[in-house]
Amino acid sequence: MHLRRLIGLSGVLSYLTVPAGLTAQVAGGVELYGTLVNAEPVARTMGGLSLGVGTPYVGIRGSGGLGISSLGAQTGATSQGASNLVWATNADLLLGPVNARLAEGFMPYAFAGVGMESSAQPAGFTDAIRTWSYGGGMQLALGRLLSVNGEARSRHLAAMATPADSQFVRGLEYRIGIGLHFGGGRQHSTVYSRRTSDTRRTSDTPPRAPRPSPSTRTTWPVSTTSASGAARRVVPTAEQYIGTPYRYGGTSPRTGFDCSGFVQYVYGMQGVNLPRTARQMAGSGIAVSTSALAVGDLMLFSQGGRISHVAIYAGNGRFIHSSSSGNGVRYDDLGTRRGKWFADHMVAARRVTGDGHILVNAFAGGALIAFDQFDPPDSAPPPSR
Repeated sequence: MHLRRLIGLSGVLSYLTVPAGLTAQVAGGVELYGTLVNAEPVARTMGGLSLGVGTPYVGIRGSGGLGISSLGAQTGATSQGASNLVWATNADLLLGPVNARLAEGFMPYAFAGVGMESSAQPAGFTDAIRTWSYGGGMQLALGRLLSVNGEARSRHLAAMATPADSQFVRGLEYRIGIGLHFGGGRQHSTVYSRRTSDTRRTSDTPPRAPRPSPSTRTTWPVSTTSASGAARRVVPTAEQYIGTPYRYGGTSPRTGFDCSGFVQYVYGMQGVNLPRTARQMAGSGIAVSTSALAVGDLMLFSQGGRISHVAIYAGNGRFIHSSSSGNGVRYDDLGTRRGKWFADHMVAARRVTGDGHILVNAFAGGALIAFDQFDPPDSAPPPSR
């Protein structure tokens, strides 16, 4: 009976900490944790579950735990029906990167909140003590989804209101847990990054690929005499996403890319805002001969009488792209049987070159070509087994 009531109470608190208006852009996480309070003559140990949501800077978290107290074993029962089964629930406001993209390294955070807990030797489930608390912690990422979290909480009485309050356990509460994180924009970094969104969308403009917003954008290229060297940085960036699945209309490494969504994303990592579709990209930048491609050039392909596929040239006849027939982001070679299909369908190439400001304006001009539809899947033969 105690366990069912505890689960119900912690569930209500967790629900109250999650506003109904949160969007899919909000990140969060689930954590399995254990706590220890060692305050003479009482030692309490509990295990529980927490749910947190929010932005990279501010979040909210609801948690509930169940455990045992050593008070009965050390001092004996003081009242008939007393139990050493204890519980605690909390609703906290979090300040720190606990809802940001995980990356290697330690990330500190702080919190404050209110809660309820059982007395040290509860005679019934209603022996609840109202508390407020604050503390801090450290999160260590284990890849993109998992983390190990440790924190310390200082808990205080909210008000003396019931006889159970006289059994309030004073002392620091230590907590360690394993978190599973979801949602939110993510990028490789040792610190969390701010999320950005395009607030200038119109009915004829599709969503743009998410990209980081560094404090200073990359000037493209570094100089007017080193365009080829700057363009080469795009290929290593694109190579990081090999294996990301193809998705029609996709613009994210978390869910998949279509061809132009992929090109737009990796160029955005270098500070260049490309238009959304292959057809729009064909009207941007500077035209170059398809027989004189340089690393970083955009390769445009046509099928069904219109430009509908785009790739990034990587040198020596190789190119990298997100291909439906290739099951996602991959390299292909113009000299192979599969590559011959792309060689036969390549109709144009555009180059990222010249003065950085002129370039950005040139690419922005490509948006004048109205968006009509996403790029369709390509019809190239599948890769050889």
